[in-house]
Amino acid sequence: MLNYLRHILLPLFVGFLIFVVTCLWNGNNIPNLPSGIPWDKVVHFGMFFTLSAVCYFDYYLMHKGKLNKWRWLFWCFLLPMIYGAVVEWLQDNYIPSRSGDRYDFYADTLGSFVATVIAFIYLAKKKKAKKE
Repeated sequence: MLNYLRHILLPLFVGFLIFVVTCLWNGNNIPNLPSGIPWDKVVHFGMFFTLSAVCYFDYYLMHKGKLNKWRWLFWCFLLPMIYGAVVEWLQDNYIPSRSGDRYDFYADTLGSFVATVIAFIYLAKKKKAKKE
């Protein structure tokens, strides 16, 4: 039980931090950054890359490398994607200082997707190394 709790708390903490930053932080308090780069999208990508990467890593450790890939995808890709959609919807409908943006959701999804690709490459390399 302690093992499950340990591997669930870190992703929940990262998810909570993302919620606080994306929903409660007033966008007017963000410092000006050099123009030409969509920093907002970069941040969304980074947050959801981190969330999914932490989920993949913790899920891998929790199951000691013996994975059900469909569950792994659900918990570490699909659930963060749904979470990103809900956060954008909440911002658009219930948080006056923020607005929802579908491009933020796309950046969230892309961040989770890149973490997924890296996780599956890692898994394939581990499997190949075991065979050798």
